[in-house]
Amino acid sequence: MGTSANRHHSLVQLDESDWPLWRCLRLQALEDAPDAFGSTLAQWSGVNDLEERWRDRLRSCGTAIVCIVDQQPAGMVATTPPIATETELQSMWVAPQFRGSGVGDQLVVAMLDWARQHELRQVRLRVRLMNLVAQRLYQRHGFIDAGKPPDEVHGVCEIEMVHLL
Repeated sequence: MGTSANRHHSLVQLDESDWPLWRCLRLQALEDAPDAFGSTLAQWSGVNDLEERWRDRLRSCGTAIVCIVDQQPAGMVATTPPIATETELQSMWVAPQFRGSGVGDQLVVAMLDWARQHELRQVRLRVRLMNLVAQRLYQRHGFIDAGKPPDEVHGVCEIEMVHLL
């Protein structure tokens, strides 16, 4: 596979015409980490796997960014549309073969840059209480525990983190 230094990484901010790329990564993410998201593979596959639905998903988010490594989709992140001066990070996922290679860091930095460009003041997210790797990723980029007690969402205990811009 080579070292991260030898690989070509690029970030792509998606629009609705990029729905096939988003679809590919999102379906992989839902299969790989079924408890990590608010929706399931069954809700997005089979009869629910419709081009217009994928396009609408990209139209209705704040931003959707994909990291490409050596011409291979390696990870994704999306946000909710901004409300006042805030957005929520959602749909963060890195393909297993690219974990630990800096893809997650690049996606978080790109999403925070997008938030700053849109003059937002904070980014929120929810992360599984047991997902310490993701929590450390977010902490490296200035996210802190929002101080709310963990709650159960979709049968999984989650905490909220916030980044003040």
